[in-house]
Amino acid sequence: WYLGSQTAFTVPINFLLVGAATLYKTEWFFPAAMIVVGSHYLPFITLYGMKMFGILAAILVVAGAGLALYGPPIFSLGGWFTGVVLIVFAFWGRAIVLKEERLSSAE
Repeated sequence: WYLGSQTAFTVPINFLLVGAATLYKTEWFFPAAMIVVGSHYLPFITLYGMKMFGILAAILVVAGAGLALYGPPIFSLGGWFTGVVLIVFAFWGRAIVLKEERLSSAE
């Protein structure tokens, strides 16, 4: 419980950096938020024993950096992309857990 709550509290603290990036360039709000949210998933690999969180973190961090550096200046693009990615991973994570539950109940 302690690691999970400490990991969760890194997001609002790191949003101070998101604010600083946004002051420099408004279009960096969502890409910076993508990097913060993505990196906060890294401890979940160990915490929940699911490599899926590493893939999620990599997608959000790489996409956030790429969008900030090379993407079109569309303010909400990163927000929409992140929303879609999180929904896809929610269903994928649910499928993994349901499969593990079925396998453990069959034993």
